[in-house]
Amino acid sequence: MVEDLNTLYYFTQVVEHHGFAPAGRALDMPKSKLSRRIAELEERLGVRLLHRTSRHCSLTEIGQAYYQRCLAMRVEAESAAELIERNRSEPQGLVRISCPTALLNSWVGRC
Repeated sequence: MVEDLNTLYYFTQVVEHHGFAPAGRALDMPKSKLSRRIAELEERLGVRLLHRTSRHCSLTEIGQAYYQRCLAMRVEAESAAELIERNRSEPQGLVRISCPTALLNSWVGRC
């Protein structure tokens, strides 16, 4: 079963911000939507990932293991994006210059 990577990202944000409300503020997303996405994820997986109380949520044992793997996927995805960005920011390709031969000889020297 392949999960939506956005849902896995939301899950890591809830864990890192220690709750749905702080994660919702950080993501500029309603906490009810975040809670619903995580509840749907738990239902699909058939396990409880988070212990929820009215003021706090914490990881279950399986939730901790799942979080570590989700975090690794997020780190790899961010690394892949950085690789592309670095590649795009560096000039590439062949540069051709044309100029009179006399100017070339005086500035560059004889070829």
